[in-house]
Amino acid sequence: LIRTKDEALETFIQYKNEVENQHGKKIKKLRCDRGGEYESPFGEFCNEHGIIHLTTAPYSPQQNRIVERKNRTLKEMMNAMLISSGLPQNLWGEAILSANYILNKVPRKKVNQTPYELWHGRVPSYKYLKLWVCLAKVAIPSPKKTKIGPKTIDCIFIG
Repeated sequence: LIRTKDEALETFIQYKNEVENQHGKKIKKLRCDRGGEYESPFGEFCNEHGIIHLTTAPYSPQQNRIVERKNRTLKEMMNAMLISSGLPQNLWGEAILSANYILNKVPRKKVNQTPYELWHGRVPSYKYLKLWVCLAKVAIPSPKKTKIGPKTIDCIFIG
């Protein structure tokens, strides 16, 4: 997650480097809305690296329909997770990350594979999935442990 829109270019550069170094793939096209964060330095970076930078027409989110639908799905999942858990709304970022993690491990209709399989080339493991907002026991670090007393702290699992 980024805190402000001006971090978009730096975050994209990190993502581009990961894609190229870890997966040996190149980003060829990038479609963005006409947000200010995708203008001058972003467009220049794309030109320097041979990435076709497409932008949608003003006030037409329907041109970015796949992204807009994914954003809506993530927001609806996040909202449901926060409401059902009773946690404060300031944990929306953790809920979005958890929702995205789950969606990447669910098969798609057209390909009958998960995005995880398509990206990593192997079937995802589901053994680490836990109920969101379940009880979690966290071990007390050695310097803070006492001989008598609890060895764990009760917490809430959110990610």
